[in-house]
Order: sequence, then C-alpha cells, then structure tokens
Amino acid sequence: MAACCEVKEAMDTQQAIEKKDSYLRMMEAVPTQVYLGAALGSIVLSALTRLAGKKDAAVFFGQWPPTFILFALVHKLLQPSSERGFDEARQATDEASRMVGAR
Repeated sequence: MAACCEVKEAMDTQQAIEKKDSYLRMMEAVPTQVYLGAALGSIVLSALTRLAGKKDAAVFFGQWPPTFILFALVHKLLQPSSERGFDEARQATDEASRMVGAR
C-alpha cells in the first residue's frame, strides 16, 4: 500500500513540475516591455477613472501595476540574456574585471 502512495505522490509531483514549466515557458514568450507597458497603462487607467469620479474603479486598476512589475522582474530573472544590451553589459563587466586584475 505504501508503494502505491509513493507512486501517486511521484506522479503528482511530476505533474506539478510540468505545470510550472509550462507556465514559465508562457511567461518567457512575453517581452518585458509588455509587462512594463501594462503597468504604465493601468496607472493611466486608474488616474483617468479617478478623474471621471469612479473612485472604486480607480483603486481597483491602481492595484495592478505591482503585479505587472513583478511579472517583468520574474521575466528578467528567468531570461536575462534575451534582453537588449546584455552583451554590451557583459563585455563591459569582462573589461572592468581585466582592468582590476591587471593592477
């Protein structure tokens, strides 16, 4: 009976890993600029709805930017080499390391 439970737990764990991996692949397909644009758009939408006198809707939309910024941060952490400027930053870091090591 214990072996049966262990097999079921292993299958559940594998399914959870596959679900997590599919979610991360989906996030990696979206550029960071989309998340940052969504954050900025929700700030603007919140301000416009507040100016229109709809305070509750403005608060609702105003709570979205941190989530979008968190998605952008997670994207950067998952795939930093796909962003523009990464190669130049790496070259600058390597050059600075050589300069420090040359002293």
